[in-house]
Amino acid sequence: MSTTSIPAAPEAVLDETVVLPAEAFFVRRVPLDPVAEATDQVELALEMHAPFALGQLFYGYLRATDGASALVFATHRRRFAAEGWDGAAAVLPAFAALLGEPPTHRKARLWSDGASLIVVAWDGEGTLPALVLARQVEPATEAAERDRLLADAGARLGDLGPTEEFVGPITVAAKKQIWEFSVARRAGGTLATAFDENAAATMDVRDKEVLATRRATQQRDRFLWRVLQTTLGCIAFAAVLELALFLGGILLNQQREAQRVLAPDVEKIQTAQALGTRIEEMAQRRLRAMEMLAVVNSVRPTGIVFSRSTTSGRDTLEVEGQSANADNVGTFESAVRALPQVATLEVSNVGLRDGLTTFRFVTTFKDGSLRDIAGTGGAK
Repeated sequence: MSTTSIPAAPEAVLDETVVLPAEAFFVRRVPLDPVAEATDQVELALEMHAPFALGQLFYGYLRATDGASALVFATHRRRFAAEGWDGAAAVLPAFAALLGEPPTHRKARLWSDGASLIVVAWDGEGTLPALVLARQVEPATEAAERDRLLADAGARLGDLGPTEEFVGPITVAAKKQIWEFSVARRAGGTLATAFDENAAATMDVRDKEVLATRRATQQRDRFLWRVLQTTLGCIAFAAVLELALFLGGILLNQQREAQRVLAPDVEKIQTAQALGTRIEEMAQRRLRAMEMLAVVNSVRPTGIVFSRSTTSGRDTLEVEGQSANADNVGTFESAVRALPQVATLEVSNVGLRDGLTTFRFVTTFKDGSLRDIAGTGGAK
């Protein structure tokens, strides 16, 4: 690891990401068991390869997409003052900006900003780089240091393949639990490298106990925030419901008051309607006997004389009569039964008296069949 002095890390602004200089880190790609817990394997690898004890390191790792390897990086705790990191969203090394769009063949990426150089090289095996080297430089010696750094990388890895160069500042933004680095290509365009929340959590180099406490606090705060949101939602719903009940009560009282004001007029209208209905019923009942007699009389044969007629109930007519011709009684009976208004006909007391045939008809009319009949029919 380089012994060149490292500039102090920037202090964190609340919920922003701190980017640490890459030259402060010891970096290795180590194999992993894809089905085993990655953290334990990474810590074991650090104990084997790092120049300092695990408790003296700030470290992190990025696991490959297939889980079979990890890029492990660490730095001595004395290189940075961690007091300013408490409010940071994440603390990540600068070389993370060069890990996006991993090539499938041998390739190197070189970044410089006049003060630092970073080389990230892939050997065509997996998505993680096989080598990461970084140096702090002076502007006057940057070109020479660049050549020496590439030569050092080639000596360690062999053929580096094509080298793509990047320049200028490294920027990072956290949006919806996604950390996105951006760095400019010397040939034009930019390289964007994004890490999700889980990847950023394993790459965060802060003390792991502090991170665990921070995550627990964040989970608690998220839970409390959801509870608060739910509570506020319930309160808002209750307020809306209370307002609706209040307005409903006002409308109900207005309706009751309107009903109270209109009640005398409504009562007068109802009384008038009831009186009109009663008068109509009385008129129908008064005319019903005449209507029934008119219907029966309309089919009475000549020679039949009604001697007596009475009504029973609303729709029953009883007629007594006589005729000098006995056949007229049968004809009259058939004609009455054929009337559409007649429901039933009962014939009784048919006999002879003083040379005349007497009879008694009890006719029941269908309900409502006499409503549209006016006047009486003449005798035949």
